Amino acid sequence: MGELGYRELHYCSRLQIRLGFAPVSSAPVEVVAPTRFERRRSRTQAALVEAAIELFQRKGIRATTIEEICDEADVSPRTFFNHFETRDYLYAAIAERRAAEFAALLDAQRDDRRSIDQRLPELLNAVGRGLAQMPAYRELVGEMLRVRVDGGDETVRGRPLAQATLRFVSDGVERGEISTAHSPEILADILLGAITAAVGNWSADTTYDLEGELDRTAAALLDLFASDHRGSSR
Repeated sequence: MGELGYRELHYCSRLQIRLGFAPVSSAPVEVVAPTRFERRRSRTQAALVEAAIELFQRKGIRATTIEEICDEADVSPRTFFNHFETRDYLYAAIAERRAAEFAALLDAQRDDRRSIDQRLPELLNAVGRGLAQMPAYRELVGEMLRVRVDGGDETVRGRPLAQATLRFVSDGVERGEISTAHSPEILADILLGAITAAVGNWSADTTYDLEGELDRTAAALLDLFASDHRGSSR
């Protein structure tokens, strides 16, 4: 994460949108170095998030107390509430971090010159395999999908994860691998929605075969995405 904390960055992004400013501009932007206080605050917030993730995976959400998180991060309970108003804000910060990691994974896919027939199944397989190796993460995923602390979740258009998904789809369109019959925005919504639905089912049902379902999801998405050119070669 950058020098600003999760909520500060999120607030700045939302404020830009509400005021009508584009989040990215070609004009030169003066970069202001963070103050010592801001750097210390960012480090403390990151330590709390890391401690929470570690304890949640080890003990589960409901068995983990705020005091234990603070002990793990070596901060006082009062400090916790200087960063997170409630546990929901902590869950949202973890969700934002995980969304940023997945967005980076999507962007990295655009540098892979293999066909989408190979890249998309591998991408979804990586998601399923990673979560399957962390069964204790199931409860946390459920909470991350549940919380709405600022009018939406990380899959909403305009958020970094949704933007990365749109870039992935648009890249496929430019390569001639994804059909132009539907807008890239709609296809990006469907892709991200399908992944989110599968992960949500996994978090709610211990018998749900996440890896198998994501394999089948990839196949269905490829059928939907197929351009005339790619479809004729399959």
